[in-house]
Amino acid sequence: MKKLLKNKKGFTLIELLAVIIILAILMTLAITAMSGYIRNARKDTFRTTALQYANAARLSFVNGDYDLPGRGECLVIETNTIALESGSHESSFGQAFSDNSYIIIYNDTTSGQDKYEYYIQMEDAQHNGFGVILESDLNRDHVIEKDVASGGSSSNFQGSLAKGGTLKLYKGQGTSSYTQDGTCRISDVIKG
Repeated sequence: MKKLLKNKKGFTLIELLAVIIILAILMTLAITAMSGYIRNARKDTFRTTALQYANAARLSFVNGDYDLPGRGECLVIETNTIALESGSHESSFGQAFSDNSYIIIYNDTTSGQDKYEYYIQMEDAQHNGFGVILESDLNRDHVIEKDVASGGSSSNFQGSLAKGGTLKLYKGQGTSSYTQDGTCRISDVIKG
């Protein structure tokens, strides 16, 4: 009788394999869910940093640090010329922002008087980011990972900008799409 009880104390190989398989499935689901949360957190932080740059540029503009763009014109400011309180010029993906990162101040005159709107374009060294979009329309879904410049023919990403050039302006439509809002002539580009 004692011999029968002794054999009943352990787990069989099948039971151990079943437990290991169940744990592996649970870990796979947990890792997948966590990577989605981490990706969304990075996109949210990227967006927040872009808005901080826009607010810093707005403050400098209001304080008279930049010349006013004429009616229908826009002033382009590279983000590397803007100081943030955090002092960091790195994206949430751990990369420095590229020279294709801008705050754009557009003098919209459709109402008959000067009205300044802020547009943003951000890109880091690994090409994470988003193309030109109205500041108030920016959300996490506009942030593209790894290749913002290759969004195809409908891409709102614009490369190097120069004084006297034309800039296409976009508004966000829905969560991740864009519509062209108009164009402006670049009155000046503030570079670092």
